[in-house]
Amino acid sequence: MNILSAITSPRPTDDFALHFAQPLWLGAGLLVCAGLLALFRRCDRRREADLAQFIHPRFRLRLSGGLSPRLRQIKRGLWLLALMLAFAAIARPQKGYEWHEVKRKGIDILFAVDTSRSMLAEDLTPNRLERARLGILDFVARLGGDRVGLIPFAGSAFALCPLTLDYDAFRESLHALDTDIIPRQGTDLASAIKEAERLFDESGNNHRVLVLLTDGEDLEGSALEAAKAAAKNGMAIYPVGVGSPEGTTIPLHFPNGRSDVLRDSDGQVVKTKLDEATLRKIADDTGGLYVALGRGAEGLDTIYKEKLRLVPQSELSQRMERIPLERFEWPLAAALALWLLEFFIGERRRAKTVRALPSAARRITVMVAGGLLLLGSEGSGLAAEAPSAVPDARVVYNQGTELYAKGEFSKAADSLRASLRTPDLALQQRSYYNLGNSLYRTGQGTAEKDPEATIKTWEESIKAYQDALALNESDEDALYNKALVEKKLEELKKQQNKEDQKDQKDQKDSKDSKEQKDSKEQKDSKEQKDSKEQKDSKEQKDSKEQKDSKEQKDSKDQKDSDKEVAEAKERSKKQEMTPEEAKQLLEELRSDERTVIPIPQQRRTRTLTPDNSTKGKTW
Repeated sequence: MNILSAITSPRPTDDFALHFAQPLWLGAGLLVCAGLLALFRRCDRRREADLAQFIHPRFRLRLSGGLSPRLRQIKRGLWLLALMLAFAAIARPQKGYEWHEVKRKGIDILFAVDTSRSMLAEDLTPNRLERARLGILDFVARLGGDRVGLIPFAGSAFALCPLTLDYDAFRESLHALDTDIIPRQGTDLASAIKEAERLFDESGNNHRVLVLLTDGEDLEGSALEAAKAAAKNGMAIYPVGVGSPEGTTIPLHFPNGRSDVLRDSDGQVVKTKLDEATLRKIADDTGGLYVALGRGAEGLDTIYKEKLRLVPQSELSQRMERIPLERFEWPLAAALALWLLEFFIGERRRAKTVRALPSAARRITVMVAGGLLLLGSEGSGLAAEAPSAVPDARVVYNQGTELYAKGEFSKAADSLRASLRTPDLALQQRSYYNLGNSLYRTGQGTAEKDPEATIKTWEESIKAYQDALALNESDEDALYNKALVEKKLEELKKQQNKEDQKDQKDQKDSKDSKEQKDSKEQKDSKEQKDSKEQKDSKEQKDSKEQKDSKEQKDSKDQKDSDKEVAEAKERSKKQEMTPEEAKQLLEELRSDERTVIPIPQQRRTRTLTPDNSTKGKTW
């Protein structure tokens, strides 16, 4: 026998043992809780992976230092336990029992009440309809376990109250009966029988009894056929005659207080009579019993006694039945209590009281002296007890501030970076602030030699101030220094952009000058070539015309040609830049490059440039 069966199936002799009426819900609860536990673990792994992609491990300690994984696990455990208890409540835990008297009769009784205007006749006090209503109430009061229903009918029929064991609901429906509940007037007994047959078919195969209360005037004339068809399906009809066979008028009461009787279209007074012959025929065809209602509803009392003979005595007997006591409220109350407790448990640790660090903004001398004493005392203790132990973050922090005070800004930045490896958020905030100061001072030292390195260092300084403000957004010193470094960085970048633009402009001018020089040389060469061609043409012409003086002219032409070539060369030389001119131009360009816009310095006042300190503005 497994554990589940042992819990849900106690021994017969152990009447007061706890067991569950529907134990399958316990298995369903275990499966749901196991699935949720696996889902929680998957979400944790996904969260860790996402954090590893977006946040550096050093910053994760700072951002999530206040969260407690242990408290988160406790909250989840309480939530899952409460859910399992809720499933246990659904499984219907039972412990103990009590005895109940159970009546087993198995009879379905439908009351079909005539609501036509003839039921307003006052041959029964106060009238036929009201007397029938009172008789039905007395009849139902004697029932102990039978289902009852109500069907009003006139020219048509409908189920006002289906078969039910809720006798209060049946009485409410009975009180709602009046002659206006069905708009179509008349008396159609067949429609009432057919509606009762439909309700019996929907409700099962119990003993079927229809109590038909009417004056018997079947105006449609098809009641006998409907009764015979119902008898074949096991329905017993008990007609109850309401009224007197002699007949009486039907009174009418108007809203203005005047009274009259019902008349036909010719103005003759209409009388209603009890048709006992039709009702007796219906009872005989269905195995029922016809009775007159009587002035004290004696007919219904007769039906009550006669109908009980239809049921076997074994079904009429009363017996005691042991009913288990439901205890679902126990696990349900425990589940609600655990959910409420889980709601009030937070996931954040309690803030620990941290010893205030000395303010280097206003007490730098005391800070340096205290740092040296602390370093000496802790250093000797570490050397004595654990030489290889990791130094305390406070010691490293004090070393960084001491180096900053000495002007060794690069070493101070390294020490302050090392002091960030601590869960103490207050110490981290101060370290980030001093790191920003150290990086700014380091960048100042390289501003003229290497502006690019200065830009990079100042960007790191701004990032350090941002981290300090993330830990303490009300730090006015960090906010002021951050704004100042951003302003200096912007000015330096503008200066670099101007120098870059100037270099590009000089390069462009030099290139244009070179292209202009090459173009002029090409032009001069072309002119020289054209001049030479003209000269050759002239020489040929002179040779033909003055053949005799050819040698003399050739000598002269040669001389002129040499002279022209010399002149062309002289013109070409004049377009070239002499070494002295090139040297002078280079000096002018170099003089322009040295013209650097200086970084404007803030006037040193108490407000803008306080002393170099940890929490004060450092420039």
